[in-house]
Amino acid sequence: MYTVGFSQLATGIAGLAGTYLLIVGVKFGYLRLNGRILLDRALRRREPPKGKTTQARITFCSPVLNPKMAWDILETGLDELDEPVERLLYLNTGDNALVAARLFNRLIQEVDTEYVAFCHQDWRPIDRDWVEETLAVFAANPRCGMVAQIGVAEDKESLGGRILDPHGYNGRAGSHRLHAPDEQCFVLRTATVREFPFDEANLPEFHYYAVDYAYELQRRGGEIWSTPALAYHGSAAGSLNSPSFKRARAILRAKYGPGAVRATTGWI
Repeated sequence: MYTVGFSQLATGIAGLAGTYLLIVGVKFGYLRLNGRILLDRALRRREPPKGKTTQARITFCSPVLNPKMAWDILETGLDELDEPVERLLYLNTGDNALVAARLFNRLIQEVDTEYVAFCHQDWRPIDRDWVEETLAVFAANPRCGMVAQIGVAEDKESLGGRILDPHGYNGRAGSHRLHAPDEQCFVLRTATVREFPFDEANLPEFHYYAVDYAYELQRRGGEIWSTPALAYHGSAAGSLNSPSFKRARAILRAKYGPGAVRATTGWI
């Protein structure tokens, strides 16, 4: 009888692992190359600046942990937009640190514009007409309560660090109805947040705040849509196995059922 020795078994497993890693490497190498080609194409198609002559319609609120990063990425990107925007950046460190729900409820009291965008410090719009394209989604969909940036590419593993879904969701351009948003950047009507604040009591972590808000909006008859405008997000999603993710996920599943959260931001 022929028996497989330990060394032969180990060699076989190592070979399979090497093949798998090679396939994954080729796949993500192709995705990065394709993303760069699509990003370059999008940048070449951008219209020249129009000049900012209108009053700001939107305020961008962001918790800042690294002021230099916020200045280099977020502030620079907002300066390049066609429309003027307001900024409300909060240094969320040390004794002033707040979880997202409490922070956004506090900042909304200082917002004077009709719309408010909650975004990460390393989020940056690519399309100069990002504000116009995004707010047009509200006008086109009367029940729309939130417009969010699609936060993952077609393959569900491509989280952060590259252009986000430059080819449209699942290859379809335009705006699309979502179940839950990515939290890197989402837009709400200011009046909505004042009337219906974020749930501070049940969101003690800095995760899933936009997902929770989206589900509550849908309970009230609202809809969640994506923006067709492009943006870039510089950071990865983090570990889904971290204690903070697990605690936040457990809270949402208790509120909305076991299928409520299937990825970092509630997967579409």
